[in-house]
Amino acid sequence: MLKLDKKDLQILSLLDWDCRMPLTQVAKKIQLNKDVVRYRIKHLEEQGVISGYYSLIDISKLGYLTFRGYFALIDVNKETEKEIISYLDTKFKSGIIFSRDGEFQLGFISWEKSVYELQKKIKKFKEQFGDYLDKLNFTIFTEFNHYSLNEFNENFSKYISIKEEEQVFLKKEDLEILGELSNNSKISSVELSTKLKIPQTTIIHKIKELEKKKIILAHRTEINFSKLGYENYFLEIYTHNGKDVKEIERYLQNHKNCTYSVIGIFGADIEIECEFKTKKDLLNFIEELKDKFKSIKKIKYCSTLEYHKINYFPD
Repeated sequence: MLKLDKKDLQILSLLDWDCRMPLTQVAKKIQLNKDVVRYRIKHLEEQGVISGYYSLIDISKLGYLTFRGYFALIDVNKETEKEIISYLDTKFKSGIIFSRDGEFQLGFISWEKSVYELQKKIKKFKEQFGDYLDKLNFTIFTEFNHYSLNEFNENFSKYISIKEEEQVFLKKEDLEILGELSNNSKISSVELSTKLKIPQTTIIHKIKELEKKKIILAHRTEINFSKLGYENYFLEIYTHNGKDVKEIERYLQNHKNCTYSVIGIFGADIEIECEFKTKKDLLNFIEELKDKFKSIKKIKYCSTLEYHKINYFPD
């Protein structure tokens, strides 16, 4: 486990929601020299604390539905598992891919225009890997709520929700910019201009417009919490008749260990992802939720072992 000082945690807190923030601005906010900030960020990258950068895009405004699937696998070795993950990335075009423990071993989140598109992908997947599938589990997200991890900075709290929105139609250049930022949101406007053959001034203007229209919701940093001694947990909360779901979600917005929550059509009434340093902390949190919200009848949990891909733009 790596030990970070207060300044490193402040840097992570700022970059978590705006990794395109100029170094001069980061330096001013945390009262450090710009070159020192640059060195610290590079060090965090080299240590694996920062594993990437991506733009959080409101895909509902682009006309996409959000599907989450789990696979229970049988007779799978490490090589076959890698093949499945690669297929989910390159062929299935999943936006988010992760390994987990418990009943299901692999999970993915996919952005699709319709359930029929997903059905076609599942059919092809089964043709390729059906012998290794024990069972599948799917849900459709109606809300995908993202929170800042206040454990890093108790004075900073941010909340973003992806839910049903009126569709916005974008030009080809806008979509190309979104595609690049979703893979690396720290790419400079100069690099984008060269890569996409679009004038730099146009790039800068278009990014500002996409932010203004809230198509780009944030430029986030992918933080490897395991390097900091945290374990990632996924909770499924079931309530009596769907009561208190909105109240639970509001409570989570300012909880220092919660990173996101999901409300879907099938399964649990609300699902949570959170980061805790010990299993005891997790169990205390579960008891805290049950004490506060008497409508909760059951909470199931598992560990998310590894994220293989995070990308909020449909291929």
